Amino acid sequence: MINKILKSPLFYLILIVIIATGLRLFRLSDYFYYAHDNDLAAWMVKDIVKNGHLRLIGQETSTAGIFIGPFFYYLMIPFFLLTNLDPIGITYSGIILGIVTTLSFFYVFSSTHNKKVAFIATIIYATSQYLVFNDKEIVPTMFVYLWTVWYYFAIKKLLDGKKIGYIVSGILISFIWHINFALVLLLPLIPVAILMSGKKLNYRYILYGLLAIIPMSIPLLLFEFRHGFMQINALITSLTTTQSQVFTLSERFNRVLELSGKNLKSLLLPGIFEGASMYATIVGVIVLFLAIYKKIMDNKTGILIFSWILLYMLFFTFYSKILSEYYLNGMIVAWIVVFSILIGRLFEINNKTKILGALLMFMVVESNLEAIYLMPINKSGYLHRKEIVRLIDEDRQKQDYPCVSVSYITEVGNDLGYRFFFYLRDMHVGKPAGGAPVYSIVYPLSMVDKVDLEVGALGLIYPDYKKYSKGEIKKACSGENPNLFEPMFGYTE
Repeated sequence: MINKILKSPLFYLILIVIIATGLRLFRLSDYFYYAHDNDLAAWMVKDIVKNGHLRLIGQETSTAGIFIGPFFYYLMIPFFLLTNLDPIGITYSGIILGIVTTLSFFYVFSSTHNKKVAFIATIIYATSQYLVFNDKEIVPTMFVYLWTVWYYFAIKKLLDGKKIGYIVSGILISFIWHINFALVLLLPLIPVAILMSGKKLNYRYILYGLLAIIPMSIPLLLFEFRHGFMQINALITSLTTTQSQVFTLSERFNRVLELSGKNLKSLLLPGIFEGASMYATIVGVIVLFLAIYKKIMDNKTGILIFSWILLYMLFFTFYSKILSEYYLNGMIVAWIVVFSILIGRLFEINNKTKILGALLMFMVVESNLEAIYLMPINKSGYLHRKEIVRLIDEDRQKQDYPCVSVSYITEVGNDLGYRFFFYLRDMHVGKPAGGAPVYSIVYPLSMVDKVDLEVGALGLIYPDYKKYSKGEIKKACSGENPNLFEPMFGYTE
């Protein structure tokens, strides 16, 4: 009986899912880096749940006039409700995402390659420090890996001329706006896959794909019709105007190589190879070409994967906006395809290469597990922000203040991410100029000589109580609560 279980692929798949879940549960609240985007998500969910506002858009992106779709915010509603709107509830969505994506990797690679390659790809996803912490981050872009693994499934099925390839492609296209607009870069792979299939175009299949786009595109279409195609115009403007002159063309190309390599190292061997990350990208491309040359990967798959990587590299080389690592997350699945197929082949050639394949997998898993275990905790995240707000409210009640004001002694941007915690405690909070007692939140602690309390990396300075009279405080607290009504960066009605 035990031997039968140990020979069952289902047993090992369940084991990988358990490991993936455990890694995503590991110190869940400690690693919840609650910041402005999470605060925005909380306010938008509140807007839907409390105000009954059926939203067509989410927050504004870093490109002016372009917004994230509302899917993420609606999806987060049950998780917020589970914890009575406490943001910790949304971290559970990352656990479910990890399970769903782990199973998706196994299914997709099993149906497009074989179970050996599927297990390798699934183990990489399940244990990669980079991907584990993506699932802990809880932002709209957290779905990129689930999207891209199914996109790989779609284009492989298009290569075979299968109807399912058209339908899945259509569904995925409709989710781009809701997840990460950079995923639109991969759409040229659809006609490339159809052309390489060598099959006659099936217009009925194309129609199925087009119909599959419609349901999740309705919010986008409604919003654009209502607002004069605002986002389309903003997209055209962003592509046709110089947004940053910080880097030259060659510097942007080097930056793409550097950040792509950084992501690749973080995916497979975090902490092992330090130094110039661009060489990791070059090594990855060389490995891809060798896999094609040695017939480890078939030519059609090789062309698609190379095109996948090239589309990202070319676009962000010529695009003037300053590049961040997360813009390149859509490349990760392409790298997983390359290395899963290669390692899978090592297990098949002979005993010596099998040992090499096992050694490589051990290095990947061990280095990632070590990186996860040793990952430093950000001491200005969910637990610390929530606690510092609790301390302010506790002292406010002790001093019998009907309202307070909060000053942030920090750099621009680090003053965001507190407002929803004030809302949960039903606090009337304004700016220091309003005349209410001033509590100062300090980050980092080195910005001042002394604080009254330290909460992780955050500091709290209490008001100079003698400065405030009850009459002045009452007058300062008589108006509307600014915490509820003041504009919030990125928040839209």
